[in-house]
Amino acid sequence: MMKWKSPLWLVAVVTLLAGPATGQERYSAGPVRNGGIVCGAVTVEGVSRNLKPEPVTKDGAWCGRAKPCPRLVLCSAGGVKDAVVYIERIGTGKEFPAGDLAVLHQRKCEYVPHVLLMAPAMQLEIINDDPILHNVHAYHAGPASKSMFNIAQPVRGQRTRIAAEQLSGAGELFTTCDAGHPWMRAYIIRAPHPYYAVTDAQGRFELKDVPPGTYALKMWHEGVAVLPSHASAGTPPLVEEEFDQTRQVEVSAGKTSTVNFSFALRTPPPLQ
Repeated sequence: MMKWKSPLWLVAVVTLLAGPATGQERYSAGPVRNGGIVCGAVTVEGVSRNLKPEPVTKDGAWCGRAKPCPRLVLCSAGGVKDAVVYIERIGTGKEFPAGDLAVLHQRKCEYVPHVLLMAPAMQLEIINDDPILHNVHAYHAGPASKSMFNIAQPVRGQRTRIAAEQLSGAGELFTTCDAGHPWMRAYIIRAPHPYYAVTDAQGRFELKDVPPGTYALKMWHEGVAVLPSHASAGTPPLVEEEFDQTRQVEVSAGKTSTVNFSFALRTPPPLQ
């Protein structure tokens, strides 16, 4: 592992939270005629309640007394929000969605969205919607973990652009706030192709215009349980290893293929 100056807890966080794999050979984009759809849901077994809120330790007048924990957000049927589902190593397919900018907000002392997908050529814009200081610190969440950028935003409405070139080599970023808001966490995933999806509030996903063929479909979730020795206040928690699963899917022209994922929690977490 590359040596770099960072608090010990964050070295461990980035090592464990390696994120969904994004390394692959070149992707060629073009028209997809009579492609198929891959859809489904991600659920967790035996749980239908969210984690207990996390205490606010600074700027409570604006942030509130507690914030929802983003590590496990469920619907009543157990659907998991903010899991990532993607096709592994697809070489050709549709164009990336139009647009050259991905936006991460800091809103009421939370990152919105919690998981942000962006194309490799996109710039990243970070916006402070709050009238308090935030400090956005992003780390490459891979084997060669390193700090990618560290931005102070003391002014409400402040916007900072991160050029695509500055993010070169980082498929996944783990972002936290160094201004005393340890509950703020987000993942930024620079997807090498457009067949990535983040599950919605019901745990559902959909990948459209998939060229016919057989693929490995993967699911990634950041992990839930906090390791007991790193549950102290004032720093983001060190969580368990992420959950990941692989399913094979056959896509036929003009047809819909349904693939569902389900995982069981390793350690009973504190629930509401």
